[in-house]
Amino acid sequence: MRLIPPNRWPTTVADLRDSLAKQGIDVSRRTVERDLQSLSARFPLIANETSKPFGWCWVKDPNFGFAPKLSISQAVALLLAQLHLRTLMPDSLMRELAPIFDQANQELANGAWNEWHRRTAVIPTSLALLPPAMDCSVLGDVHEALAMRHQLVATYRSKGATEAREITIHPLGLIMRGSVQYLVCTLFHYADIRQLAVHRLSSTAVTRDAATSPDDFVFATYVRTAAKYESQGPIRLVARFTPEAAEHLRETRLSTDQQITDMPDIRRVEVTATVEADQTLRWWLKAFGSSVEVMEPAELREEIRQEAVKAASLYQLSPQSNPHE
Repeated sequence: MRLIPPNRWPTTVADLRDSLAKQGIDVSRRTVERDLQSLSARFPLIANETSKPFGWCWVKDPNFGFAPKLSISQAVALLLAQLHLRTLMPDSLMRELAPIFDQANQELANGAWNEWHRRTAVIPTSLALLPPAMDCSVLGDVHEALAMRHQLVATYRSKGATEAREITIHPLGLIMRGSVQYLVCTLFHYADIRQLAVHRLSSTAVTRDAATSPDDFVFATYVRTAAKYESQGPIRLVARFTPEAAEHLRETRLSTDQQITDMPDIRRVEVTATVEADQTLRWWLKAFGSSVEVMEPAELREEIRQEAVKAASLYQLSPQSNPHE
């Protein structure tokens, strides 16, 4: 009964059998049809018989009085999840949860917490790019293969490549990096971990073959390493900021050992902290422009200096000039 969606998304007997199979319940088509007929005599279920295969759903605004009531905290948590986790939740699960989301809205309709999920927001601290175009059927296959731990056959176009190639994927997890989803996996019989941009997948098909995982692979452990984008390890960063640029670092520190020293004679503050030397750090430092000067380590200072020289040379030309002429 929990698998049956509200009236705007009818589900077929085949869909219900597939959903039950994912929960380890193997049942015949005839059994599902017989149970639906029996349940519809007791609960507000209807069959859309205008086209075949028939679609089953709840009537509009059904009375779920037979279901346990949600507490206020449960209802608020559900609506927050509906609002903020759409990109990570498979469409099939979102559809199945629709009646519970409706119930959560009803529980909070006249209470003090009814607007809470609409009065919270998650705002990115960097430029928010629009997500790439993605085939919904491809994303559905990725979610199914990952959930069922089955292999996925697909064609994949690597970044910069003009042609795609067919690959066999063993899914291990999903990572959301900004607006792009990456499928953590292994390919064919190899054990090295790869990240595939989901929007570059096409012609996907979930197989019946079980996916394999490298020995001792733990997704949570892998993610902690993967979050360090092209990392060279921890470094002791020493950088001099304008007071305005460094003000937020007094409240949101770079690390637990961060130290800030005021240098009023040069109108700067010196920030010292142990940080990860990855691309994220470089992008962050470069975003401050002339408001920061990297002092240590020497290699990072030289790298930032060279980038600044290149950038300055571009702006010495007029917009109409061609630097390659």
